[in-house]
Amino acid sequence: MKIYVLGICGTFMGGLAQLAAEKGIKVSGCDENVYPPMDQVLLSNGITIDEGYNPKNLPKDVDLVVVGNVIARGNPMIEEILNKGIDFISGPEFLSKYLLSKRHVVAISGTHGKTTVSSMVTKVLLDNGVDCGYLIAGRAKDLDATASLGTHEFFIIEADEYDTAFFDKRSKFIHYHPKTLLINNLEFDHADIFSNLGDIKKQFHHLLRLMSSKSTLIFPEHNINIKNVMKMGFYSQSLPFNTKFAKGWYAKKVTADSSKFDIYKDKKKKASISWSSIGEHSLQNGLASYLVCKSLSLKSKDIAESLSKFKGVTRRMDLVGDKSSVKVYDDFAHHPTAIKYTLEGLRKKVGSEKIICLLEMRSNTMLSGYHDKKIPKAVASADQVFIFSKDKKQISALESESKNIEACSTTQEFLRKLSSLDLDNTHLICLSNGSFDGIHQAILERI
Repeated sequence: MKIYVLGICGTFMGGLAQLAAEKGIKVSGCDENVYPPMDQVLLSNGITIDEGYNPKNLPKDVDLVVVGNVIARGNPMIEEILNKGIDFISGPEFLSKYLLSKRHVVAISGTHGKTTVSSMVTKVLLDNGVDCGYLIAGRAKDLDATASLGTHEFFIIEADEYDTAFFDKRSKFIHYHPKTLLINNLEFDHADIFSNLGDIKKQFHHLLRLMSSKSTLIFPEHNINIKNVMKMGFYSQSLPFNTKFAKGWYAKKVTADSSKFDIYKDKKKKASISWSSIGEHSLQNGLASYLVCKSLSLKSKDIAESLSKFKGVTRRMDLVGDKSSVKVYDDFAHHPTAIKYTLEGLRKKVGSEKIICLLEMRSNTMLSGYHDKKIPKAVASADQVFIFSKDKKQISALESESKNIEACSTTQEFLRKLSSLDLDNTHLICLSNGSFDGIHQAILERI
């Protein structure tokens, strides 16, 4: 079989291409921007890449074109495919039909923590001799790759609620048919494709309706949004957990920053975790990962031992540099809840030492202004906050909401202010779902 992948350098589509090549499928593809490290990863797997969407690059003997969700009508390649009647399919459907058939799919979903929990579960399985397959939209420090076919029936996938393709507006996860599903949390996000939280709940409702009665849903029972989705129709087995109340399966932190916590079932301690991760969101991620692995028949002792050695995921509280009593961190957080948990975790770790937060309003939802009212509370744990946005009215309005918030139009504007800041014993954390113009290294160079 010969396939051509449109948008091949994206994390998801690049991972899909690697899995297909590993399966023995002949793979090539194209993208508007061919960039490292994905281009090198693909090339090392024998996958050729064309830059741009020139219809002339489409192989004449291609069996199927796999279309990424970045591709829209008007793209010259897709217009050629439609005009000539060439067979095409979305990435998630191709994955389901050709790569996940007959696998036990373990889908990790939710608004936050998908990459981290997927990485944790994969690490635990691999550490315990289970050669699972996986596809993760981020780089785990414990794993050699972001995607692997594996030989065991278990396949771990980061199950995204974003839409599938220009011709299929259902969430990607609809195609995965999981036998084990984690919904770790559920909030509004992706304002560019969802009008409200109800739209997202509907997608999760469709996902639950497709699961068999023998499948298992793992979820935090204190989350009202998830319980409301279940009330819309639920037919599978359930494994609830709790981080708010001491009932059923729950976790209890031992240290203030949650770097140590115990896991209980009905008040009987089952496991203890001690790791480098911090924050209550990390505690919930750890508990959720533990229960996913427990549901897959791993032993508590083995799970806890592996989780305690978890090194984390790149761009999750990454210490980029430590210079002249200033620690600079990089973090992917771009939703008020994730921002809040990240900063609260850092505060509990560093005590009264100064925290300066740089927040880039970059995601479509953040730029839309939907979360503006939540931002001041989300950044309350920081001593000083600089907010970056192309929308000057937006950041000016946020600036007026708190004396700790200051507006910045560009990274260069902040760098000019850097010398005037008191940086003695400071933790400077950069929050963005993009590159943030490489501000982390620029700061370290100027200190």
